Amino acid sequence: MESTYLDPNSEDINTWAYIEIFGHDCLAGRISTRKLGTEIMFQVDVPKGDTEFSHSEFFSPKSIFSIKPTTEDYCRQFTKARSSFSRQVLPYIPQSNQLTAPQKSENDPPEYDPNSEGDDEPFIID
Repeated sequence: MESTYLDPNSEDINTWAYIEIFGHDCLAGRISTRKLGTEIMFQVDVPKGDTEFSHSEFFSPKSIFSIKPTTEDYCRQFTKARSSFSRQVLPYIPQSNQLTAPQKSENDPPEYDPNSEGDDEPFIID
């Protein structure tokens, strides 16, 4: 079994982990520290398949809610399972529950036309 021990005296992280971002999103992969300019960032290499990586993402330490060290096998299984779920960008709303656009009336102000040259009369406030 693969070790997930982290050295408490080390300032760097280089391990497989389950990571929660802002407590709302999560991913699993190999996490390591990187210095970008003057900032220290976490690089997460997200696995794909049995031996390769699909992509890398960088996160500020302030955006990380939790880091849970785990095994490479767990990270690869988690990523595989998560990729099988489809996520819709917007929730489905049945046609019967959708709002309709308000009807225009004679008293509505005219719509703004950015291409019109406007009135020749000056705008006067009473």
